[in-house]
Amino acid sequence: MASKSGTRFGIFSLSQFPDQSQRVQSFDNDLGFFESAEALGYDEIWIAEHLFSTYGVVTSTQVYAAAIAQRTKRIRIGMAVVVIPFNHPLRTASDFALVDVLSHGRLDFGIGRAYQPHEFVGLGVPMDQSREMLAEGIDVVLRAWTQEKVSHKGRYWTIPEPVEVLPKPVQQPHPPVFQATVSPESFEQAARAGFHLQMASPFTYRTYREAWRDELAKCLARHDATCASLGRNPKSVRKMILLPFFVHESAAKAREIYKPHVEWFYAKVTANQLAGAPQTGVVKGYELTMSEGKRTREMGYLAFDKLLENGAAIVGDPAECIAQLRDLKSRLGITDFALWFNIGGIAPEHVTKAMQLCAERVMPEV
Repeated sequence: MASKSGTRFGIFSLSQFPDQSQRVQSFDNDLGFFESAEALGYDEIWIAEHLFSTYGVVTSTQVYAAAIAQRTKRIRIGMAVVVIPFNHPLRTASDFALVDVLSHGRLDFGIGRAYQPHEFVGLGVPMDQSREMLAEGIDVVLRAWTQEKVSHKGRYWTIPEPVEVLPKPVQQPHPPVFQATVSPESFEQAARAGFHLQMASPFTYRTYREAWRDELAKCLARHDATCASLGRNPKSVRKMILLPFFVHESAAKAREIYKPHVEWFYAKVTANQLAGAPQTGVVKGYELTMSEGKRTREMGYLAFDKLLENGAAIVGDPAECIAQLRDLKSRLGITDFALWFNIGGIAPEHVTKAMQLCAERVMPEV
């Protein structure tokens, strides 16, 4: 139930379980957060997939989304994101059409090309060709959903004879598609494809540091201009942003609780960005994010105090959180906030209390 202003609120989970001996209970806790979010009036759940690291242990968003569909009734189930280059697009189309059916049409289909070198190495997928693979793969997925039969002869995948992908999605012509956007090129690509936008402060901040909000505003202006040039209304595009977020009656207590878990997350990001990466230079297609991400680490911008100072993590009392969310909404035209409460293995009781306080005191004011 979006607010009267049309703003939607969701919760995000990367399913970060640093202690893998607790993985069964941790997934149970995660699913409990989703049920609580629905009961508290949140609009959306957003989940992500990752491989080979406790950075995130959902290896298949389609498997997890199907489980969530059976535990919830109303709340939408968003992917943030499905990594298109990592699977055959017919498998992707089939699996997520099934998720849309099982959820009675609640799927929001977020797509991306991944960014952690060790995942590409592990799967034997060429990281320097991920942008092209994303474009080709999503084209096949959308045709599989909207055409009776599909065939394809491309650079990365071939479907030699027309095949019928079943089931078809419930939502017509297909579930809403969101594209992960960090670089200026990705915003323009999303505009040309007619996709909604998925932004995330952890990624944009690592690229642009204190200027991350200004740079997002520039990218959004470029996006809107591209939409307009194509005769498409940019106001019809949903603009989602993922934010590390925690609220407590006491701002000091909020920061005390949240700080070690945010630091764990950024340490894990750093380790994973280095694992499998080239010893010198950067990977084609990731020049900006890799070179600037390295500078961000070396300059100390991933320290908790720096994250707070630059608004890359919103952590405080209700009044502070309201002010920062209002600023982002006004400055960037945000339509969907994906709030990340359960970062880095934070205790479930803290997550539940923060989610409730946010629903009662923050969401109605934003």
